[in-house]
Amino acid sequence: MSSLSRRDRAAFRVGPEPLTSELPTAPSRGSLTLFRYCVDESPFWVLPNGRAGRWNNVGEQPTQYWSATPDAAWAELIRREGLEAEADLDLVRTPIWACRAPVAGLIDLRNAGAREAAGISEAELVSDDWSPCQRLSVALRGSCSGVIAPSPVLDGHANVTMFGPRRMIDWRGRAVLPSSIPACIASVGRPRPGLLDEVRV
Repeated sequence: MSSLSRRDRAAFRVGPEPLTSELPTAPSRGSLTLFRYCVDESPFWVLPNGRAGRWNNVGEQPTQYWSATPDAAWAELIRREGLEAEADLDLVRTPIWACRAPVAGLIDLRNAGAREAAGISEAELVSDDWSPCQRLSVALRGSCSGVIAPSPVLDGHANVTMFGPRRMIDWRGRAVLPSSIPACIASVGRPRPGLLDEVRV
């Protein structure tokens, strides 16, 4: 696996304008509206990761996992909890959070050139084997703020992973520090009917 050079990172970072309809813009220029399910008082954390994830090893600096659409966020819950029937979804009452995350420093691994420069394939980005993504995250930490990648659970959607600690501020607030991100609970409920059949198992 090769690591991205400074030139590569600059070439594949996300510009100030939105990339696709799967990454909707927030009212403020240079940010993305992202979603995740979370039952805690804050959807962000500042402590090292206590367990491994697709883009982190145990003990690494905080890694924030978000989705570019509410459906992708709900799909993560469906797969993680092993929900298999609409009746299971009827029992779900979970907060979905929204945040306005800065675009600056994100590397878009949906871009074939970015994947080639990073030495990772599209299949590896969505594989149940997390090790290629974990190795790449080690190479990227400290040189970019995070990555955009295809959702591993819902075709045609994207996830955004942010490296490093983040702190929540009021949705109506204006972030002064890159680590401070406006966020709020957007809704409390269940995944939409029919989404279960679309989730990749």
